[in-house]
Amino acid sequence: MTVRKLTFALLLTFFGLGLAAQDAGSTYRSFTPADQWELGVDLGVPFIKGDIDEKIPGFGGGIHIRKALGHVFSIRVSGLYAKMKNENGSAATDLASETTWLSGSGQLVMTVNNLRFDKPYRKVGFNVYGGLGYANFEPTPKGATSAGSYSGANIEVGAGLAFRFNSKFNLGLEYTVAQVLGSDGQGDRLEGEDLNDSPDWLHWPHISLNFNIGGKDKAGNKKSEPLYWVNPMEQAGNAISELEKRPIYDPTDTDGDGIIDAIDDEDNSPAGARVDTKGVTLDSDGDKVPNYKDKEPFSPPGYTVNADGVAQVPKPITEADVNRIVDAKIAAIKFPTPQTNEWFLPMVNFGDNRYDLRYSEYEKLYQVATVLKNNAGLKVVAVGHTDDRGPEGYNAVLSYNRAKAAIEMLVSQYGVSRDRLILNWSGESANLVPQKGASQINRRVEFRIAKGETEMARPEGKEAGKGSFKGNKDAGY
Repeated sequence: MTVRKLTFALLLTFFGLGLAAQDAGSTYRSFTPADQWELGVDLGVPFIKGDIDEKIPGFGGGIHIRKALGHVFSIRVSGLYAKMKNENGSAATDLASETTWLSGSGQLVMTVNNLRFDKPYRKVGFNVYGGLGYANFEPTPKGATSAGSYSGANIEVGAGLAFRFNSKFNLGLEYTVAQVLGSDGQGDRLEGEDLNDSPDWLHWPHISLNFNIGGKDKAGNKKSEPLYWVNPMEQAGNAISELEKRPIYDPTDTDGDGIIDAIDDEDNSPAGARVDTKGVTLDSDGDKVPNYKDKEPFSPPGYTVNADGVAQVPKPITEADVNRIVDAKIAAIKFPTPQTNEWFLPMVNFGDNRYDLRYSEYEKLYQVATVLKNNAGLKVVAVGHTDDRGPEGYNAVLSYNRAKAAIEMLVSQYGVSRDRLILNWSGESANLVPQKGASQINRRVEFRIAKGETEMARPEGKEAGKGSFKGNKDAGY
C-alpha cells in the first residue's frame, strides 16, 4: 500500500513539473506599453478653515511628479509653499493671523473614469487622491512680534479634473484638503489660535500645468503618454483591426498553375507552362521567349535570338580568315613618301688655310654617306666655303678644294657613287656667321639635297690651301 501511494505521489510531482515547464516556455504579450512621466507646476489660492475666518485670496505654488502604476492608479510626489491670512470679524475677539506653510507629500491617485474606456485616449480625467506628507507651518497672531513654528506629519485628500490638450500637455483643476497630525494639538494652531479645540484644515484650490516627459524605451520605441490617458485595450484593439483588414483567404486558381489568384501576377498562364512563385511564366535566359516556347531555354547571353529563342551565334573564325584579314589590313597601309626638304645633313669644318679633312670630321661624313646609301634616289650637293681672310680669288679656289676633298673622301672611304655627288663652291661670299677674320665655322663644306643643281668647274687662279687629295686620278677623281 505504501509503495502504491509513493508511486502516485511521484506521478503527481512529475505532472506538476511538466505544467510548470509549459508555463515557463510560453510567451506573453504585454498590453501595457512603456509610458512617460508627468511634470507639473501648481498655482492656487490656499486658505485655512478653523477658529478664525479665512481671508481669501492667499497665494501658493508647488511642483509635482507623477508616474502611472497602471491605467487607473498612479503615484504623485509634490511640494507646496503657501502663505495666507485669517481674521475674525467679531469686535469682541478681533483676532487675526498670518500663516506660512511648507510641505512635501506622496499621494496615490485614482483616475475613476478609466474604469470604463471607449476611445483610444481619454480627453477628460476625473481623479481622486489621498496621501501622507510632512509639513512645517509658522502662524503669526495679530500683534505678535515673531511667528511660532510647528511641524509634523499631515494627511491629504482631494479630487480634480484634468483636460488633455495634446500628447504633451494637459491642464488640471484640483481641490486639496490637508491637516497636520499630532497629539499636542498643533493641528489646531494653523491660524495661531485654538479657540474651540476644533481642528484647522488647509484648503488648497489650484490649477496644474502638466507636461509629459520621456523619450524612448530600451528597444528604441517612443514611449506612450502616461497610462491614465491611454485606453488599456488600445493595442489589442489595433491588433484586431489589423486582422480585420486582412483579405479573406480565397484558394481560387483560375489558370491552374499552382498559384492562387490573390497573389498571381499572371492569372492566364498557358496550361502546362512552368511559372515562378508569383505565377509568371518562366523565362530562364531572359530572352523574352517563355520557356514553353523556347527551343533553347538557356541561350548564351549577349546574342540576339530568333522567334524560337535560339541565339544567333556567328560561326567561329578560321586561320584562313585571320590571314585574309591581316593581308587586307597590310595592303591598306600607306607609308609616307620621304620629303627631301625634310633632311638635315651635317657639315664638316677645316683648319686655317687647309682643305684636308681632320679625323674629328669623319663621323659627319659617315652620316652623310649613310643617308645616301639608305635612299637610292637621292643626290647631294657639297658646297665649299672659306672665311673672309685672303684675296677673293684665292678663297674661291680654296673653297673648291675643300668641296672636292669631302667628295673624294665619301667616294674612296665610304663607297658612295661619284655621280650622286655634285660639287659647288662659294668662297667667302656666304659666311655662316658675320665675323671678320679667322672663323672655323665659316671654313666649312655644307651638304644639302640636290634640287636640280649642276656641278661647278674649278675657278681660275693659282693653287690655294694646304693638303692632299685621297682620290684616284686614273678613275677620274
